[in-house]
Amino acid sequence: MKNKFYYFTVAILLIFFLYFSYQIYVETRPLQVAFLDVGQGDSILIQKGMRQILIDGGPSGKTELAKLGKYLPYCDREIEIVIATHPDKDHIAGLIDAARNYKIGKVLATAAEKDTQTFKEWKDVLSYNKIETLEVWRGTEIKLDDIDARIIHPQSEVDPNVGEANDKSIVIRLDYGENSFLFTGDIESGAEKEILENLPAGRQGGENVDVNILKVAHHGSKYSSSEEFLDAASPNEAVISVGKNNSYGHPTEAVLEALKKGNTEILRTDELGDIIFACKLNEKCKNQSVK
Repeated sequence: MKNKFYYFTVAILLIFFLYFSYQIYVETRPLQVAFLDVGQGDSILIQKGMRQILIDGGPSGKTELAKLGKYLPYCDREIEIVIATHPDKDHIAGLIDAARNYKIGKVLATAAEKDTQTFKEWKDVLSYNKIETLEVWRGTEIKLDDIDARIIHPQSEVDPNVGEANDKSIVIRLDYGENSFLFTGDIESGAEKEILENLPAGRQGGENVDVNILKVAHHGSKYSSSEEFLDAASPNEAVISVGKNNSYGHPTEAVLEALKKGNTEILRTDELGDIIFACKLNEKCKNQSVK
């Protein structure tokens, strides 16, 4: 009987040791920014230790849950912050299943609405799970450990009946030590112009869009990524989230040529799958994607 108790105690202590060792390992890993291959849509998972920011969820709940299961720590069932850049299906459909299967700390979104079944389901799941939802616009700060993020677009509150909401997408600048990212949703030339008008040289307190890594707007659409905007961002690397053989012709040759002109390395989810950056505070992010 004593031997059984001894082995049971040792087993319990070993389980606790392994659990806490795993926790320490997770907490000491670099910041990870994962541009998930969700087909023709967007989903970006930012995580440091056991804390996450999820920007959009792609067009499929099944795909999104598979990706979250792959990258989130096995015992972590909470996503601290979810950002829905705008209400199109290819950005929010996967968030519905994420909200059904994970505890969501809070959702950041604009007031833009869309008369679709997908958007209705998204609003219903937020209401049913009593998830805190905050309406955001330019100037909203997002803090998570050593991560500093700031919303730089839209410029002000968004009319719920805005209709086509691409140009009212949430745009986020993220800084982590020497590293900087710009996540652009589906903005088009009108929003790019508004953002450029608010550059620091243009007005006091303006936004800085000069970054290391750019998430190319609207999957490389011809309506986005103007030469002026790309010059201001001047990224070393540009990520295009796009579906293989999509019917929209994304990314367009014009956008690809504009990026090449700026000597920007182009990374595409339709060619590479998930695109992962590991970032340390005092070092440049390392691209872990393999062509």
